[in-house]
Amino acid sequence: MKKIFLLFSFVAAGFLLNAQSQLIISEYVEGWSNNKALELFNPTNTAVNLKDFRLIRYSNGEDVPAPQDKWTIRLPDYSLDPFKTIVIVIDQRNPLGTGQDAPVWMQLQERANIFLCPEYEVSETMYFNGDDAIVIEKEVSAGVFKIHDIFGRWGAPAPADALFVGSEKRDGAWTNVSPFFTGEGVAITAEHTMVRKSNVSEGIKTNPTIFNPLAEYDTLSANTFNHLGWHKFDNAPANATPVFTNQNMKFFVSPTATNGTEIGNIGVTDSESDALKYYIDYGNFIYIADTRHEPFKLDKTTGKLSLVDAVGLAPELIDTFYLKIYVTDGFSQAGPATAMVVVTDSPNVGVNNNLEDVSLKVYPNPATNGRISISASKAFNSYELINVTGQVVQKESFGSFVNSKEISVTDISKGIYFMSVNFDKGYNKIVKLLIK
Repeated sequence: MKKIFLLFSFVAAGFLLNAQSQLIISEYVEGWSNNKALELFNPTNTAVNLKDFRLIRYSNGEDVPAPQDKWTIRLPDYSLDPFKTIVIVIDQRNPLGTGQDAPVWMQLQERANIFLCPEYEVSETMYFNGDDAIVIEKEVSAGVFKIHDIFGRWGAPAPADALFVGSEKRDGAWTNVSPFFTGEGVAITAEHTMVRKSNVSEGIKTNPTIFNPLAEYDTLSANTFNHLGWHKFDNAPANATPVFTNQNMKFFVSPTATNGTEIGNIGVTDSESDALKYYIDYGNFIYIADTRHEPFKLDKTTGKLSLVDAVGLAPELIDTFYLKIYVTDGFSQAGPATAMVVVTDSPNVGVNNNLEDVSLKVYPNPATNGRISISASKAFNSYELINVTGQVVQKESFGSFVNSKEISVTDISKGIYFMSVNFDKGYNKIVKLLIK
């Protein structure tokens, strides 16, 4: 990473950053079942070793005297570089596990640097819910700890049950309406991913009287994992984002291929030669007789895509997989790009391999009046509108193939999106769309 500073700027920045918390909570994931994770961020310009730190969970608003072994866990010997993150996930990885031992989803497992708390009866620290407080403390002398950051608050009153967005479900959580713990409004800290705002450089050092979850965090929907492993921070030195060499990749695999078959490589460049990590965020699954299969594995460090579960190919059920791919250099993230994997023994027969020649227009772009038009030289039959986190926020199937279509985006928030237009033979093209 390039770090070019004038001497006085470096000294001033070093003094400022070293006065801050050495670790802050940069992301909080409270998803379905055991999809729980914490991302910790080093906002300073020196490496920090985690072995001096511990995590504490204060459950359901209770004052838990620390330390209690069941609620407290020391972090391992791990050196965290400046402006980098570490992702901690519950150590529940048995695919046959149920209840308290249910497995963490593979998309979240792939983002983990450290797994903690494999046995609930031994340590409950990582089994937090939306009404629990999470605290980072550092041991400053033997048996003496100093708070570096707090998510939530502990002590009565505990957050009341609040309504979940889009359902009738209610559970204990802080909400979006002051005083944030009475149940008024909608649940924010339960079944959500919370990302620390980029201008936050200092942890919360004392238990707050009121915890407003939206004061320092942006909120994303449940089971959103694609912000883990990198953190946008305003005080970090400038760094270039990785670039996909192709936003729309296509690969082929035979339905008779065996496990270990290499399918292809995801092409990415990084102008600063930072170490990259590659992730499949969505699309790598199929259910056969109620059993989930994930056919493909993406090597996190090389970008090599391979077949690992040949049973999951099942061409009689699905002949094309659309994999949403992200890549991060630890400072920023690129994606999603689409990798289409077509299950066929004859990749050159009956399949359009030349969508690069298809003319596709989405206009007006930027969209300013709540309506846009899609026009293409090849007929299409559906589209998906995807936000920058990889979530499909709107989609529509037309029932027949058309060359043009006008659609409404009046219910879509302002921002940058990706319009994925689907053609025959399972192919699609993606264009970037700005909605104002």
